[in-house]
Amino acid sequence: MISETTLGALCALGAAMTWAVTSLLVRSLAPPLGSVAVNALRSSLGGGLLLGWVATTGGLAALVAVPGSTLALLALSIVAAIAVGDTVFFESTRALGLGRAMTISMTYPVGAAVLAALFLDEPITLPVAAGMLITLAGLVLIVSPWAERAAGERFWWGVGAATLASLAWAISVALLKTPLSALEPVTAQAVRLPLAALVLWATPWARGALGAAAGGGRPLLLRLGVLSVLTALSSVMFVAGVKYAGVAVAAVLSSTAPMFAIPLGWFFLGERLSPAALAGAAVTVAGIVVLRL
Repeated sequence: MISETTLGALCALGAAMTWAVTSLLVRSLAPPLGSVAVNALRSSLGGGLLLGWVATTGGLAALVAVPGSTLALLALSIVAAIAVGDTVFFESTRALGLGRAMTISMTYPVGAAVLAALFLDEPITLPVAAGMLITLAGLVLIVSPWAERAAGERFWWGVGAATLASLAWAISVALLKTPLSALEPVTAQAVRLPLAALVLWATPWARGALGAAAGGGRPLLLRLGVLSVLTALSSVMFVAGVKYAGVAVAAVLSSTAPMFAIPLGWFFLGERLSPAALAGAAVTVAGIVVLRL
């Protein structure tokens, strides 16, 4: 019988894999729609799918009975993740380039582990600490070819923005732990995704998204539908990872999306597999093994 910790680790890895596919789809949809519009649409549709699932499986009573304090933590976690973290991360990529910004912001599992140790009584064991450092080192190797090619102008401003994104994501993950002690992952995400959609629709960058999507034709709508299903699935797996494996382990494993993006970029986009990226993938796998010792 599989243990809860192992289940959580597998869910976190599954979230990373689906996030890599999600990023590929967002990349194809962002030019005609805009990244904020795509996020608003996928959060709305993915949240609707989860709400429908909860309704058909008899989980509405649990959803309605969510305490106000739990709802507040869920809301704060999604605001920290999207309204702050994602926004400043996108801005940091404009100043630093994707590679440098991703390298800096990818440190969020360290912050999440520290917060979990300070406030949630999650111990940082030797395997967790060693696995975390090895995994993050592998991820830095993976994104380093992008960082070398990236051209940045407002360097220190971009560094600050990427660091703020890392901190916001760490806080978001830590805020999730307490609500998940009383909620199942699907129920939690049935609350968080619609809240994320509301935050995104309130921004000026999401205006006209529905019209643009409708005018994109069937291929665009099909990709948007697949993206929404993946968003719902990925978000539930990520939350399940936090619930069952703990904040530190889930944060590290779910941040391995660049490792899965390597073969996807090679197969679908014709991107070259650099020696550094391949070495980084091997180091990342080693870090995951150490993390699970």
